[in-house]
Amino acid sequence: MDSDNLHPQNKQAFYHLDICCRYVGEKFGHPNISEWTNGDYIKLSGVLSRQMDVQISANTLKRIFGKLKTTERYYPQKVTRDTLARYAGFVDWDEFMKNHPRPGIDEKVREIIAQTISTPEKPAEQKTVSKKIRWPILLPSVILAILLAWMLNKKDSMNLPVLKGAQLICNNPEGTNPHSAVFKLKLPDDFKGNADNFAINFGDGRTPRKISTSNLLTHYYEIPGRYYPVLMYDNLPLDTVAVYLRTNGWTATANMQSDSVRVYPLPDQNLRKDHSMHVSTEDLFRAGVDTNRTFFVHFVNATPVDVSGDDFELTSVLRTSPARAGVRCSQVNVAIFGESSKHLIKVMKPGCASFNGLQFSENIINGESADLSSLSSDLSKGGTLRLQVRNRTGKLWINGKEIFQATYNIPVGKIYGIEILFSGIGEVKSVLLHDLKTGKSFENEFETKVWLQ
Repeated sequence: MDSDNLHPQNKQAFYHLDICCRYVGEKFGHPNISEWTNGDYIKLSGVLSRQMDVQISANTLKRIFGKLKTTERYYPQKVTRDTLARYAGFVDWDEFMKNHPRPGIDEKVREIIAQTISTPEKPAEQKTVSKKIRWPILLPSVILAILLAWMLNKKDSMNLPVLKGAQLICNNPEGTNPHSAVFKLKLPDDFKGNADNFAINFGDGRTPRKISTSNLLTHYYEIPGRYYPVLMYDNLPLDTVAVYLRTNGWTATANMQSDSVRVYPLPDQNLRKDHSMHVSTEDLFRAGVDTNRTFFVHFVNATPVDVSGDDFELTSVLRTSPARAGVRCSQVNVAIFGESSKHLIKVMKPGCASFNGLQFSENIINGESADLSSLSSDLSKGGTLRLQVRNRTGKLWINGKEIFQATYNIPVGKIYGIEILFSGIGEVKSVLLHDLKTGKSFENEFETKVWLQ
């Protein structure tokens, strides 16, 4: 039985619907739903009809998203919710609900779990980040802390020994781009849980998939970088490994918001021009990108460097995309890949603060649940981002002004690379990595001194 239909006017019934509407808005390319016009609802109706083969009228969409006010808020039928969930990237409404459990008795425990297994890392005009920790070195203490906290509040619903010893194993965790990683599930002989309840969150934005001990599971990664897939048992994180797609210097890859199955590699020889690193509209067009729609460009240098991700400073001079078709928030993400987790900053222009975000190892802060308006900055004419991590405290400066700082507990280890992502066409003028332990700076042969080696 569809439990949300039992009390359709109860506010709890709209918990998942509100989240799903935000996802739909992000994929549609218009995250600020409050600013939608009648034309946006007509256009979305057409998109759903073409892509989902289900007709939802513009007026029905207005009622779902709150554009048309009624005495009692409209709650759509299951088939309509299934359609919205599928458009947002899930199998159906039930899977969407399973991936977004409601806050329960212990909000903090829920928050820890959500931060650790956070679904799909997508650019902020879609979904947000993934955050994982390596099993042999760091994960046991994290998982144990989560499980113990969960046990204190759910004594009757989970038996800790039931899950002991479950492991996620990757047969080939390193490769170049693209890379098909092969995973298997290993359980101890005395495992007493339900072996059908395991799934993997791959950490790259794709839908989690079930895994069992009877078969291998292959997953295709196609953007360079370092990923932290997580083994889950009924949405509880148990184990993780790192999957690493190395590069030989900087690469550029584009993807489109409405296309979850294709990426568009861009020729490396075209990246360095006019004393900076960027791609042109012509480069994107030749690669097959529809530049009239929402697209993202990932500049990645996935090369390991002998610098600690817990004691460094990174300074980047860059320029985000000007306003253009599919670009409203002029987004830039800067990620520093560590051995076991990562640091990430997501900066939007003013008006898009709900999509700002910060991650320092396991500490993840997003603009939907915290006031990150101080991160908002229009960098379309250029600016400087400076990130410093020392003594497990991360600090961020934008154009010389200290904006934010936060602490974390779990070290990320050695740096394995950097990703700079733009919504639309952006430009990297320089990147400098500074080792705070040795005082050594890492630059490469760019005239503009864009790191890495």
